[in-house]
Amino acid sequence: MTLRFEIPEENFADILVKAFTNRSFLAGFVITALVAAVAIVSFFWTPFDVTKLIIADKTQAPSPAHWFGTDHFGRDILSMIMVGARNSIAVALVAVGIGMGIGVPLGAFAAARGGIADEAVMRLNDLVFAFPALLSAIMITAIFG
Repeated sequence: MTLRFEIPEENFADILVKAFTNRSFLAGFVITALVAAVAIVSFFWTPFDVTKLIIADKTQAPSPAHWFGTDHFGRDILSMIMVGARNSIAVALVAVGIGMGIGVPLGAFAAARGGIADEAVMRLNDLVFAFPALLSAIMITAIFG
């Protein structure tokens, strides 16, 4: 007796319909799209200069002039969020690029060579994953300053 698994064929449209009818996916998609839109808009426009300190406007509540209010230095919080979103996306893209730049060639090398090379790469990978991310960040900061 043999086991047979039937894998239903789905085209891209079916996958999109299934994804957008899932509430969790939709919530994540909307939040991600909003952050990306805010980051893109911040390249061209921010309501106020984020480096400009206006002490007279410190700790204001949200108003038509400052939608999210101001901080204790008088800086517009919406402008800081917009610039922060841009920086966060840039950091994420750089981190993914570094990870792919190291991981893909290393994985391809291990897969192509096999044997001892594969085992060495896998043990190195196990060593990296054995340390928590925070401990690794502290060690890297201590080493490189």
